[in-house]
Amino acid sequence: MLRFFTFSKCLLSTFKSFSIVLSLLIYSFLAACSSQYNTILPNQENTIEATFATRLASIAIDSNATLKSVSSFPVGAAPGRWLQTKSPKGFKLLNEQFNSETVHAYMNIQTSPGNYNFTEPDYWVEYAKTHSVRLHGHCLVYHQAAPNWLLTYKGTTADFEKNIKTHIQTVVGRYRGKIKSWDVINEVFSYSTGAIMSTPFRKLYASDEAYLMFVKRCFQWAHEADPDALLFYNDSNYEIGDAKVNAVLQLVADFKRSGIPIHGLGTQTHISIRTATSGIYSSLQKLATSGLLIHVSELDIRLNPDNSSNFTVTNQLLDAQRIMAQTVVQYYKRLIPVSQQYGITMWDLDDGNSWIIYQEKQKDAPCLFDADYNKKPAFYGFLEELK
Repeated sequence: MLRFFTFSKCLLSTFKSFSIVLSLLIYSFLAACSSQYNTILPNQENTIEATFATRLASIAIDSNATLKSVSSFPVGAAPGRWLQTKSPKGFKLLNEQFNSETVHAYMNIQTSPGNYNFTEPDYWVEYAKTHSVRLHGHCLVYHQAAPNWLLTYKGTTADFEKNIKTHIQTVVGRYRGKIKSWDVINEVFSYSTGAIMSTPFRKLYASDEAYLMFVKRCFQWAHEADPDALLFYNDSNYEIGDAKVNAVLQLVADFKRSGIPIHGLGTQTHISIRTATSGIYSSLQKLATSGLLIHVSELDIRLNPDNSSNFTVTNQLLDAQRIMAQTVVQYYKRLIPVSQQYGITMWDLDDGNSWIIYQEKQKDAPCLFDADYNKKPAFYGFLEELK
């Protein structure tokens, strides 16, 4: 178990930023020199842990502090409703730590034309009535979470759009005034080129321009269903390069010129301990120039990005994860103006139920809490930077 010692507030203030930067510089240099390994610096553990131990010793931790109690912006999670019955401990942790909940309301809740299964979003709307929590809906249009009848749609483009309009307005209208914000569209652009991805939906249109007109209409339809809802465009891998960020900023500029309602951008931030921090910095800096709300919407930090079959969680890896968690929060607070800070949301609550484990079938531990809902070093680093 890690122990945290309290130094004077003066000492903490003086060395806080310096020690993070120094640790990151040392870590990045050593990681660059060790690319031949499947995990970071396996032969440098003693040296690295000594460096991280110095940083740990400077953190003043209140064992009773919670993420939501120290943060100036909402801190969220995105578990399913199964949490209450499957894990009372996890449900208690959700209530204690978070004040924002991402509600899974994917396209596949419309199981067949006109037939909806609202069980999941209905549950969280009821939950919010007795808990001080903000609800964010995810997501209205997404090709990887659409029912098969839409993915294999053979009708006309006009009829397809009628179906999508009905879907959006049925879902948003049902939760009007209850779900505060929505990811309207998820993952349109390629991260490597910034071009529009070839998806089953895109293939229904004659050109990229025609498809982007459809994207605009999706936002209009959502706005008509709930004029007070905040509407987001959400995407991944902004931190990998500028191409996607630039494409999204061009989209936002086009929306503004056309008078299309858009209020925020979601950056998923599915990263690893090897993600270049310069990419995180640059992407947040660029996204802020949009003037829109910025939501770190699906944060997790992989320890095993190479999916090594002999992966084992070590103190070294956990400390590297902690440093990365601190970095994300620090950059978010530094680069995103307060008026644009919509919050940071963890995509899964614990390692045992991470999508990387049950969906991708990979060995990893990407969350702030382990499979038994114990706080990991990343939790404490995240907590410290929220203050």
